[in-house]
Amino acid sequence: MGNIWTDQAKYQSWLDVEVAACEANCKLGLLPKDAMQQIREKATFEPERILEIEEEVRHDVIAFLTNINEHVG
Repeated sequence: MGNIWTDQAKYQSWLDVEVAACEANCKLGLLPKDAMQQIREKATFEPERILEIEEEVRHDVIAFLTNINEHVG
């Protein structure tokens, strides 16, 4: 039960939502298929890095998305 409340689990849930939103945009033709493939392959995060970024930007979601961007480009 304790694993549900970890930063890792929280960020994985956020990533799942972001990837699902990208997939929906891809189906609507708003995101190229090759970009969607790159997102699927490279989208990951590092909880420690997110916390570092959050210290600078003072916003958890922006820190999370910034870290994802560091991996996906």
